[in-house]
Amino acid sequence: MIKFPSKDKNLMVEQGKLLDDTNREFIRSILPGNGKKVESTRHAIISGPQGVGKTYGTIDEANKRNVKFVMIKPGMTDAELIIKLAYNVYNLKEDEELVLIADDADDVIFSDYKTLNRWKIALADCQPELGIIPTYNHAVSMTNTVAGLRKAGRDTLADALEFFMEEDSVGVTIPFDRVRMIILCNLDIDDPKSFGSKKMWSAASPVIDRMRSDRISANKEKQWGWLAYVLGETQPFEDYPLEDDVKREMLNWVWSNWPRLRSTSYRTIEKLAEDVINYPDDYETRWEKQCKKMKEDAK
Repeated sequence: MIKFPSKDKNLMVEQGKLLDDTNREFIRSILPGNGKKVESTRHAIISGPQGVGKTYGTIDEANKRNVKFVMIKPGMTDAELIIKLAYNVYNLKEDEELVLIADDADDVIFSDYKTLNRWKIALADCQPELGIIPTYNHAVSMTNTVAGLRKAGRDTLADALEFFMEEDSVGVTIPFDRVRMIILCNLDIDDPKSFGSKKMWSAASPVIDRMRSDRISANKEKQWGWLAYVLGETQPFEDYPLEDDVKREMLNWVWSNWPRLRSTSYRTIEKLAEDVINYPDDYETRWEKQCKKMKEDAK
């Protein structure tokens, strides 16, 4: 761990390590290969403020365990999503699961009633012995898309889509019996008011009830401590390692400018590191300009 002259900051780093350890313990328990004899649900939701390691920890643990996963992010179209799902589910090996990670799920999952209900169907209980297998359906014809993919020589994608196209229905339907979903969001899932309306809460509540959930609570000190701990254990850019003195400078700057930062996630650390590496003579000026830009954008 990075050490600081300040005892208070060293204590915050220790708290950040504890936060990271706790988060990762939960993440490991919801990934495939967790060693459990039985599971009441395969799906999970992790909520909490930005900058507490939800996305960073989930992706890192999935990579460490060679878990096959797909990310859903804001801005991804329905067609892009269904193609990704079809290709990855179609190519699953025997006894392999696909982990579907919904990042920034405030927009991806909980943006509106219609979208939430589609995921509600996909995340229903799976009871294959009764012939009940939940599905995610893209009810738009993909015939032209398949033809376009074949014309472009993308036969593997075309084969996957065609496999999940049924003669008696329109579009593509992906079975979710081998899909494990992890939802990452900033919303306080324990507070109905977070969802904006009673109608949204009525749809969100059963979805949340079907999932294992973890709400991460962290004040400024713990969030900064988490950043400090993770930066101390990693390099934002492996090919250009930073010395501990530089990391301390970055972290002290983040602490001093905390209220002015748009984001306090690890992405901010990566942006600061980018400036240090690319502009070693004037990175502090660039940091300050970035802070001013954030302030102007917030007006």
